[in-house]
Amino acid sequence: MAVIDGPGELVGPSGLLPAAATCILEQHPDGHVTVVHADPAMEDMFGAEPGRLLHAAGIEASMWPEDRRRAEPRQETAQRGPMPLRTEFPVEHPVRGPRWLELSAVPEPLSDGAIRWHGFLTDVTERRQAEVQAGLVGKALDHLAEMVSICNAEGRFVYVNEAWRKALGYRGEEFLNLSVAEVVPDLGSRSWAGHFREVCEKTSVQWETIHRTRDGHRVPVVVDARYLEHEGCGYVLALVRDTRLLKRTDTALLRREREFRSLAENSPDSIMRYDRDCRIVYLNPSLENTLLFSASDMIGRTPTELHPGDERFETYESKLRAVVATGKADEIELLLQGTHKGPRLLHIRLVAEHDPDGECTGVLAVGRDITEVDEYRRRIQRLAFFDPLTDLPNRALLNDRIRQCLTDAAARGSQFGLMLLDLDRFKEVNDTLGHSAGDRLLCEAARRLNACVRGYDTVARLGGDEFSILLPVVRDRGDLRAIAGRILEAFGEAFIVEGKELFVSVSIGIVLHMEGQCDADRLFKQADLAMYHAKRQGRNNFQFYAEELAVQVSDRTAMEGALRKALGNGELELYYQPQVALPAGRIVGAEALLRWRHPQEGIMTPDRFIPIAEETGLIRDLGHWVLTTACRRAVYWHRTVDSPFKVAVNLSTRQFVRNDLPGELQRIVQDTGCRPEWLELEITESLLLGNDAEVGAALEELHDMGFAISIDDFGTGYSALSYLNRFPLDQIKIDRSFIQGFPADREKVELVKAIISIAGALQLEVIAEGVETSHQAEYLHAQGCRLAQGHLFGRPLPQDRFERLLAGNA
Repeated sequence: MAVIDGPGELVGPSGLLPAAATCILEQHPDGHVTVVHADPAMEDMFGAEPGRLLHAAGIEASMWPEDRRRAEPRQETAQRGPMPLRTEFPVEHPVRGPRWLELSAVPEPLSDGAIRWHGFLTDVTERRQAEVQAGLVGKALDHLAEMVSICNAEGRFVYVNEAWRKALGYRGEEFLNLSVAEVVPDLGSRSWAGHFREVCEKTSVQWETIHRTRDGHRVPVVVDARYLEHEGCGYVLALVRDTRLLKRTDTALLRREREFRSLAENSPDSIMRYDRDCRIVYLNPSLENTLLFSASDMIGRTPTELHPGDERFETYESKLRAVVATGKADEIELLLQGTHKGPRLLHIRLVAEHDPDGECTGVLAVGRDITEVDEYRRRIQRLAFFDPLTDLPNRALLNDRIRQCLTDAAARGSQFGLMLLDLDRFKEVNDTLGHSAGDRLLCEAARRLNACVRGYDTVARLGGDEFSILLPVVRDRGDLRAIAGRILEAFGEAFIVEGKELFVSVSIGIVLHMEGQCDADRLFKQADLAMYHAKRQGRNNFQFYAEELAVQVSDRTAMEGALRKALGNGELELYYQPQVALPAGRIVGAEALLRWRHPQEGIMTPDRFIPIAEETGLIRDLGHWVLTTACRRAVYWHRTVDSPFKVAVNLSTRQFVRNDLPGELQRIVQDTGCRPEWLELEITESLLLGNDAEVGAALEELHDMGFAISIDDFGTGYSALSYLNRFPLDQIKIDRSFIQGFPADREKVELVKAIISIAGALQLEVIAEGVETSHQAEYLHAQGCRLAQGHLFGRPLPQDRFERLLAGNA
């Protein structure tokens, strides 16, 4: 509190400050105001030098312009009274900054029409600041959701916030007339003194009670009362909360807790919680019912305590500790052996749990059983490196092992052997007994080959009836002769297929790699030359590669010359095999198949001359002729067939190498009038396995032009699953080897379902080739295969016969 200490001075906390001053002002008829008298206290209030106020413009000069305008009407009102003047205005003190002054003055009219004002000037800055602070605190309390009230020692309310007034139904300042007893019915006026004393002694008291609203309703509340003093007086500050809201909140929390507990306890996923020391504090019934351990055996123990000496659980626990230390989520695949269902593989997501201060309190582990997914994943992985028919390694895996042998040979000077084997007259078996018999023959051939080699040798199926054997450790040709001799002897015994005895011999080409620069492709070529030499020697024998074999290929050279003439002589023609939509079997397209009408040997299939064409480069000319002929036929059929129709054309890998295939196709479709969407380009998986940037760019360009890209014979020899989403593909063509024996063969059924599922996930169309029975067609359609091709719907036919078939299908 401040007190007057002598005239015009105020004693405050910081010393003597001018607080009050007397002054005399004259207001002239023109409205001009001058200071007639100003004591030193007034000069100090304005921060003016002695006498300055008397010679300057007076108080008006020190007032802010907007405040002068506000003050003038009040002065005019006082003149008309004349009435005493009382006003507040701010001034800018040169040292103390903004200050608020209050002027109280009485008028004295003078004879010349002027008015003399006898005034008393007071510095009210501190009072104004206190009022602003009080107003700010009041506004802040009014924004609280909780009810706030202040009562004095007599038990009367001196303040309530807006939430209190709204909750109890009072308006404005009505609460100032209320006593605590009127609002809290179970606290009578007589007991307020004792209650006030209890709050004063304990400084904080909480209790549940009833508040009565203005209209008489009773509201259950919780009161948190605290004692406070202000200017020597005691008060009770009460924070009041409606217990109905609290109970609703508690009920909602309990309901939510039950919901989450129900989710956890009924979830098929395994849920565990660990504390900071990686000890189990909770596991849900799904996990408890799976494990051989009971919950009581597991609670409070770490993974390594439950599975001592098991490296898998040591790794798991180290990941748990890393999540606790870093707070970063992690995941792990963990194989559980001790379960009621046998070994189960879990994919576990580890997430840190934190307290309100952000400290990690433990780890939540959510595990999903991916045993079936893992088996499916392994099966797909096996497709990538193993032949699905014989379960032998395929070309991709064999190439990888050959590269390893080449690396070892270069580093240690060791030698190894490679055999290439081809079953003699295997095509005759397929043609006479069907492909299912051929498949059984291939499987038995694979078994016999494995029985003839050592445990560390690799027997691989390259496709069709072609096998290869990699022998990583050989001393000389004698080792290779011995193994080749055992193979010939094994194949000398009859094969029993469908109750019939079949005698199928084998021709073997052998390469002994000793030293020098070489690669897998060159080794295969050398073995291939040796194998064909064995066939020319009458089959059923083995031959080693020798340099002179390279010049003993007169028959192939002669065929090359004849093939070059065939293109100019019009000896080539296209056969067409229908492709149908399931289940109705309506023809929606055709695969164009090249045939050579040889003057002496008659109709020759591509397997006899395409390898020569690829080796010599003639494949580009042949491919151009095939594409051009197929495009012209597609244009013709689109004029005569109402429904959409596509012609599928096989492309050789060599058509992509050092050749502008997109530009060539662009010119062909322009010349023939064919639209790209009428053509489907079939490629082999080997093209994708090369991961050649030139091939990838060509495929992208062809796809952008509107051509559909299909993988032919999917799953045979190569399984480029990792490339399916990296190239612009539209269709997967399931190889006939998967369809033969389908759907009786359950393993083939699963493989076909897997391929269709993969294609569906990647939004690729699926067509199955080699469909021979209506049962196969129906089963394929049930699994989601929309297109099919095979003898059930028609064999490859010359153009005229295919058009008659097409006309009958219309």
